[in-house]
Amino acid sequence: MHASIYADVVGSRKLNDPDGLAVTLGETARLLNQAFAPALSRPFVVEFTDELRGALSDPMQAPLCLSVMREWLAPLMVRVGVSVGEPAEDAFAIARRDDRLVHYAGIGRAGELLVNAHCRLLDPIVRRRTEKQWEAIRAMRELADRRRAAERLGITRQSLAERLKAGSWQVTEDADATIAAYLALALGPAA
Repeated sequence: MHASIYADVVGSRKLNDPDGLAVTLGETARLLNQAFAPALSRPFVVEFTDELRGALSDPMQAPLCLSVMREWLAPLMVRVGVSVGEPAEDAFAIARRDDRLVHYAGIGRAGELLVNAHCRLLDPIVRRRTEKQWEAIRAMRELADRRRAAERLGITRQSLAERLKAGSWQVTEDADATIAAYLALALGPAA
């Protein structure tokens, strides 16, 4: 079983530097392929200069993969369709139609209702993050240490903590863990 991921940069046609966007997406694809190498069933590639597509052999990695993708691309916003066991185009089409950032499919009707309601609650949090909040979140993801992250950013640990709190970092980390746990329970072997 795998999770197909289809991501598109929101508002990409209005950006001033389409070539720069392709380079940024190419670098993000490279980083995702490196970070998630053990879980890849199809490497991430750039398509049509504003899309990323790939697949994970471990669907439980999808929530973390989406968060990492967002962090590396921020402040650009991406809309994502994730589908377990089938192509993600339909999931992406629903996210686009409903102006949502993420839509999951292929996890059963009840699972889709639950996980997508959860994702819908996160959309406003992710949309309102500032560049400084994204910067703090990226530093924490990479370094996993508040002292080192604050030093890298040239700010105090208190300022880092304030940025992380304002960006609801822990809320989204907990949400990713919850979605991954649900996928493990729903898709894993019966206990």
